[in-house]
Amino acid sequence: MIKKQANHLQILRKLRNFAKKINENQNIMKYLSAEFILICVLFFLCPPFVWAHDSELQEQTKTDTVQMYVRNAQYKQAVEYISQLEPTKDLLYQKALCYRSLNDYSSAIEILDSLTEEYPDDVPSKLQLALCYESVSQYMKSVDCYTQLLSIDSTNTYFEVRKADLFFRSEKYVSALDAYSRVDTTYNPNYIARCMAMCYEKLIQPDSAKVYYDKAWELNGQDAYSANSLVKIYIKNEDYPAAYTYSEKFIENDSTNTTMNALNAYAYYNMNYYDIAIERFEKCLQRGDSSLIVNRSLGLSYYLAGKDSLARPFLQQAYLQDTTNNNVLFNLGKVNYDLGYYSDAVDCFGKMAENLVPSDVLLFTLYKSLAMAQEKNGAFNEALFNYQKALGNTMDNTDRMELFFSMALLSDKETKNYQQTIAFYKEYRLCLFNYQNSLKDEQKDEIAEVESKLTALDEYIKQLTEYTVKITNQLLK
Repeated sequence: MIKKQANHLQILRKLRNFAKKINENQNIMKYLSAEFILICVLFFLCPPFVWAHDSELQEQTKTDTVQMYVRNAQYKQAVEYISQLEPTKDLLYQKALCYRSLNDYSSAIEILDSLTEEYPDDVPSKLQLALCYESVSQYMKSVDCYTQLLSIDSTNTYFEVRKADLFFRSEKYVSALDAYSRVDTTYNPNYIARCMAMCYEKLIQPDSAKVYYDKAWELNGQDAYSANSLVKIYIKNEDYPAAYTYSEKFIENDSTNTTMNALNAYAYYNMNYYDIAIERFEKCLQRGDSSLIVNRSLGLSYYLAGKDSLARPFLQQAYLQDTTNNNVLFNLGKVNYDLGYYSDAVDCFGKMAENLVPSDVLLFTLYKSLAMAQEKNGAFNEALFNYQKALGNTMDNTDRMELFFSMALLSDKETKNYQQTIAFYKEYRLCLFNYQNSLKDEQKDEIAEVESKLTALDEYIKQLTEYTVKITNQLLK
């Protein structure tokens, strides 16, 4: 009996617990039903909120995709992706930047020009437009952009400097000077002073250029460009002592500057300190500077110092670096002649003759030197021809007297053309007679010497004429 009562109690407890769970489930269902109804109401009553949130997510996704392409330098893919989207200001701006990165400046300009018209106060778009115009060398259109940018932000020094730089690149140096002078004095004064110096130099105002190069160098002692430019102006103006002074000043602080070392040596060379110039130019070579100015000046320094064998290889190298330099070619020809390289001398003087115009004052010396080299090289007829060309380029009695004598000796001793020889000696006698008449009465010794030469010459011409007549008669028999 007790066992049956216990079983009944267990059954009652289970029934009670089951009833509680049913009650709890009913409450949960009521809650869920209420929440579901609320959500539905909000969804139907507030669709703009839901849709706006979804739109923001989509826009963010588009932006992230574009940025991913840009970060990976996939500009072409970025352009193609943006082209599929609804155009917005930001997307068009990004597309223009991609075109610029692809060097497709015309497409970038087209987009940016449209954006700046629609949004005239948008600084980034206008700045990018300025940079694109600069990239395609449309400098004045770029200047216009910076002018507009300055109307938006008149205190922006960067815009002012870029505008001035573009005037300079457009070769509008007066406008550039005006623009540079407007730049805030606290903005990189060394750079501004150097740019103004460059403008004055382009305007062929060397005195003003020197002032500003000196100022730029003073503001920055490491400004090698300004220092080199200053020294170059002094050298160009043939003020070699000043060039020497300023170059020495720079070298005291920086002895490694290749250009300044060469300019310093060049100043010594032009002041006729050839031994010091040679030493300085040799140092330039040791530092790896084998430029034209070093080889040419070193060769000329050795030549002028009387060291032809040392001069020759440097003059040869200088000629290879600049085949149009007649000064190098002429001195190389003289060195070759003095050292006995007559064939090379002929080649040098011949090339120089081809380079010169007929009115060049060097033609007399050139043809004379060419003829002398040809004579030494055994080309006697060619030598006579070029002695004649030298005659055609001088009316100086002394020059002509020397030429006729050389031609007479050449005809007499080498070509054995005695009729021609007699003609040359007669021309030589006339020049010698004119020289005698130009002497002053107090130059008695010189007059007597010339008189003796004339007497001897007359006798020799007489003998040569008789010999020529004799030989001619023998040939006629």
